Parts: sequence; structure tokens; C-alpha cells
Amino acid sequence: MSDGRERAAVKQAPAGSTPGRGPAERGHVRMRRALAVLAVAAVLVTGCGVRPSGVIPGLEAPSGPAVPTDASSGTPEVTLYFVRDGAVVPVVRSDMTAPAAGLVTLLAYGPEDTERAKGLRTEVPRAAVPATVTTSGTSVQANLSTDVATLPPDAAEQLVCTLLAATSRAGHSKVTLRGGGHFLPPQSCSL
Repeated sequence: MSDGRERAAVKQAPAGSTPGRGPAERGHVRMRRALAVLAVAAVLVTGCGVRPSGVIPGLEAPSGPAVPTDASSGTPEVTLYFVRDGAVVPVVRSDMTAPAAGLVTLLAYGPEDTERAKGLRTEVPRAAVPATVTTSGTSVQANLSTDVATLPPDAAEQLVCTLLAATSRAGHSKVTLRGGGHFLPPQSCSL
């Protein structure tokens, strides 16, 4: 049948090849597929190094009033209570701020050299830290890393007075000390 038009011969593509693509284009397709497989494998392999774990507890967020300042100069200050000659006494440190839990750490590490030279010491054991401090209503709760049943009375007084000095502007008037499965009843600073 020849009506003046010629029909183009249709060739079938060999088995396993992609019709309409030449050898160079098929190579690029294979390369893209290989890269995609490698990318997926890399994502899967990097995720395998993390082992599942339970909930990891953190410290409480700082709470309480704004940082106390010396009213006349506006300089930040904290009042810590240390022991001198068998009595708990206040010591004001200027140019510093600390959250309530940080105050427990300062007490546990004791007076600075200049304060020690004046006969100051601490009864708060270093084992008391890390500590968390929370506030609710008019009370403060300090959770220590040591058994509070073994705290010397001066250590408890140091903690109570220091924490109340830091939080009294917010109306807190009692501190409960907890640790080692024990607690001391809510106390006020006797000074």
C-alpha cells in the first residue's frame, strides 16, 4: 500500500532499557537513583546511634521575686547567712545575683577568703547540692541532695534565713527543707 506516504518504522526498545532515552540519559537516571538510595541510607544510619532512654529529670526553673538590690545604689546584692562564734549572721554580697538554688550552692561552698578571715564558716555540707528551690503561696521548699535529718541546726538556720532573705519581697515567710527521704517542718528565720 503505497499512497505516497511512508510509514516510519517503529523499533521496539531492547528488554531492560527505557524507551526514548539514550545510553547517556539512562546513566544519569541510574546515578540519581543511586544517590537517592545513599541519602536514605545515610539518614537511617545516623539515627541508629541514639539509644532510647527514660525521662531525664532536670532542675526546677528559678522562681521567686526579682533580684534584690541596694535601694540607694540599685546594685544587685544577695544576703547569705554564715556562722561566726556559734551564731548565724548575715553577710551581704554586692554586685552579684543568684537564683534561690544558687544561694544553696553558695552556702555549701562557704565564705570567701575575706569572709573566712573574719571568722565566718558554713555548716551547710557540700553534699546538699545540687538543690532545687520552689515557691508556693507564702512558703518556700528546698529539696537538697543530702539527708536533712542529719543537718546541724546552724545549717538549717543558714538555709532558712538565706532563702527567706531572697524571697521575702514576694511574701514568703516559711521554708521547708527536704532531702534523703526526710523533711523538716516549715520554719521561719529566727533572726
